[in-house]
Amino acid sequence: MTKYSQARLNSIIVKFILGVIILSLILSTISIYINRDFEKYIATVNGEKISFNLFKKMYFIEREKQKKILGKNFFKFSHNENFTKETYNYVLSQLINNVLLEQYAKNMNYLEVNDNTIKKIIYNSPIFQKNNKFSKERYLNYLTSINSTNHEYINIIKKKINTENLIHTISKSNFILKKEEKNIIKLLSQKRIIKKAIVKIDPSIYKKNITNQEAQIYFKKNQDNFYIPEKFKINFVELKTDNFKIHCENKEIYDWYIKNITQYSTKEKRRYSIIQVKNKQQAISILSRLHNTPEDFSKIAQEQSTDPISSKKDGDIGWISIDLIPDEIKHANLNKKNQISDVIPFHNEFLIVKLNETQIGTQKKIYEVFDSIKKQIKQKKSLDLYNELKNKISNNLKNDPGKIERILKENNILIQETDWFDKKSIPKVLNIPILKQFIFNKKLFQKDTTVKPQFHFIVLKKNQSFLIKIKKFKNKEIQHFENVKKNIIKKLRFIKAIKETKKKSEEIIYDLTQGREKLFKQSNLYFTDPEIISRYDLSAITSIVFSLPHPQKGKKIYTLYNDKNKNFIIISLEKVYNTNFSEKEKNVILEYLSRHNTEIIFNSILKDLREKSIIKYENIVNK
Repeated sequence: MTKYSQARLNSIIVKFILGVIILSLILSTISIYINRDFEKYIATVNGEKISFNLFKKMYFIEREKQKKILGKNFFKFSHNENFTKETYNYVLSQLINNVLLEQYAKNMNYLEVNDNTIKKIIYNSPIFQKNNKFSKERYLNYLTSINSTNHEYINIIKKKINTENLIHTISKSNFILKKEEKNIIKLLSQKRIIKKAIVKIDPSIYKKNITNQEAQIYFKKNQDNFYIPEKFKINFVELKTDNFKIHCENKEIYDWYIKNITQYSTKEKRRYSIIQVKNKQQAISILSRLHNTPEDFSKIAQEQSTDPISSKKDGDIGWISIDLIPDEIKHANLNKKNQISDVIPFHNEFLIVKLNETQIGTQKKIYEVFDSIKKQIKQKKSLDLYNELKNKISNNLKNDPGKIERILKENNILIQETDWFDKKSIPKVLNIPILKQFIFNKKLFQKDTTVKPQFHFIVLKKNQSFLIKIKKFKNKEIQHFENVKKNIIKKLRFIKAIKETKKKSEEIIYDLTQGREKLFKQSNLYFTDPEIISRYDLSAITSIVFSLPHPQKGKKIYTLYNDKNKNFIIISLEKVYNTNFSEKEKNVILEYLSRHNTEIIFNSILKDLREKSIIKYENIVNK
C-alpha cells in the first residue's frame, strides 16, 4: 500500500512540475554585489550599472549548479553554443530582475530597517569574526578591501533586507481559498471508467473506383509532392589509419618493451581492514581489547566502526595500490600479515588499521605483452602515415590540386564512385552530417558540367577524413502524371476510405446516443473491458476522456477519435467517480499551486517593471 501511494504521489509531482522559474540569484551573498570598479559593466538598469565582474561570479555559480543537476551530461551540454548562450542570458536576466526589485522596494519606501537588525547582521557575519567574536579590525579591513565606507555598507545591507522583505510579503500574501482548494483536489482525484470499440477500415473500400479526372486534379493540386529530387554521383576517398599495410619487426617490439618497461609491471598492492570511531578514548579502549584478542577485529568493525561501507564487510576496505595508500596508513608501517596499527588520527576521527594481505608487484615478460606491443607499434605507424598523407593532400589542394590523384595512386588508395543518390538515399559511408552539408550545399560545389570539378577535403574526428568530388549532377524535375498515377489512385482510395469510415463511425455513435445498437451490432463491433483513466495518466486519450461531460443517470457519453493506425475508436464514458488523496498528496498539490501562483505574481511585477525601465546592454556577451 505504501509503495502504491508513493507511486501515485510521484505521478502527481511529475504531472504538475511545469518548469517554475526560481529567482535564485535575488538574495545571494551581499559581498558579491559590492563592486565599485565600473570600468567594465554588462548592463545598466535605470542608470544603475551591473558590473561584468559580478556577472562572471554569478555565471560561475550557475555553472556549478548545472554540474550538480546534469552530472555526467554537463560536459556534453557545456560545449553546446545554444546552451551556453541561454545560460548567459539567464544569469543576466536574473541580475536585472534583482536590480529592478531593489529599485522597486526603494521607491516604495518599503520598510525602515531597524539599526539593531543591521548591527546584528554585521556582528554575526562569519567573515568579521575572530575566535568566535566580532573583530572590528577585520570589519574595517574588509571595508577597505571593497573600497566602501561604513555608511555605504550599511545602506547596501538595508537595500538587501528591503528586497527580501518585499519578496517575503508577496509570497505570504498569496493564498488559495478553502473552497478553491476543495474544487482543485476534487478535480485532480477524479477518475473515469471507459470502454472502447475499434472501427477498422473495411478492406473492400480500397477497391472503389477513382476516375482519371480525380487523379489529375489531385496531381495538379499537389505538384510539389511529385518532384524527382536533385541527384548526385560522387567520387570519394575515405582516409583512415587502417588504409595502410603496416609491418613490425621483432627488434622494434623488443626496443619498445625496453623503452616502456614500467608500463608492463604491476605495482605492489595491500589489502587492509579498518575500525573507524569518532572518540579517541573509544579507539584506545578498542586497541587494548585487540591486543588481547586480535581475532575480534572483524566483530568490532561490524559493531562499532562508523564507516558505513567497510563496517558491513568486517572492516575490509579492499586492495589498494602502494602509491594510493593514504599517508596516515603508510606511516603506521604495517608490513606483516594481520599486523594491527596503533590509533591513527584521520580527518577528525580515529582509525585502527589491520594489514590483511600483501600482493608483490610483478614484471611482465616480453612474450606476455608481445602482441599488445605489436598492435601499439602498428597503430602509431598507421597514425604517422595517415597524418603525413593528410598534410600532403591538404597542402597540394591549395597549391597544386592536379597532383591529388597521383598522391593517392602512390599510396595504393583507390578512388570510389557512387551510384546516383538523393538526400533520402545517400550511401551509408557518406551519411555523416558534415559530409551531407558539403554535398547538398549548392554554394560549396560547382554543379555546372562545363567546369571540371575539383576534390574537396573534409577532416573529421577520430583520424578520419574524406576527399569528395561531384562527378555528375541532375537538377530536380517534375514527374510525369502517368508515372505517379498508380500512387495517386492508391492515395485517393485511402483518403476516401478514411472519410467513409469516419462517417460510418459517427452514424454508429448517433445511434448509440439514441439508445439503438442495431448498426453497432451489424458492424460486428464490441466494447472492450472497462478501463480506469486518471487525470494524470500519460495516455493519448486522457485529454479527450476528461473533456467529456458527466454522464447522466442511465445514459452514457460517446465520442470518437483517430488512433495512430488510422483506425477510429468509439469511446463510451461509463462512470465518473473520485478517490481519496492522502494528506501528503494533498499537501504536495497545494504547495505546487501556491508556489505557481507566487511565480505568476512575481513575473507580472517584473514584466511591468521591465516595460517601464530603461535597460541598456553592453556588447561584452551575447544577449
